[in-house]
Amino acid sequence: MAHELAAICDVCTRAVADGEGSFWVDMSEVDRCSTNVRAWELLETKQVEPGLHAYDAASLMSYPDAARWRVHHTACDPNPNANAYAVEVHRCRSWADLVWWRTAHLMGKTWLQHTDWEDVLQGAADADGSRISPTSPPKRHQ
Repeated sequence: MAHELAAICDVCTRAVADGEGSFWVDMSEVDRCSTNVRAWELLETKQVEPGLHAYDAASLMSYPDAARWRVHHTACDPNPNANAYAVEVHRCRSWADLVWWRTAHLMGKTWLQHTDWEDVLQGAADADGSRISPTSPPKRHQ
């Protein structure tokens, strides 16, 4: 069966076959990001006028890093006991899988905003060869 998308292991950079690994995010990192964002907002929010708040450009440089989605072969996983939200790689084999199963499903998760999901999608669209990557160059309309 030909797949439209490949899962690329973050450690060995080889494709992960069905049943040999997962695509996951460490929920401890998600929680840490959520806490750090709340603290950042408390420290960096400036009241411009009643009811209107803003951040200055310099403060944006200190915005907390998002939790990173990872792909690993089971044998390559450096943290097999992580508190992970994991998805078997066979669930991310087509563009439809990525759009429906992953993105639409994940949009219902309150914690998605604290992950780098946007970077995962951008990497797949740009065929950057990491994490979730097309097996042939995607056609993008400009």
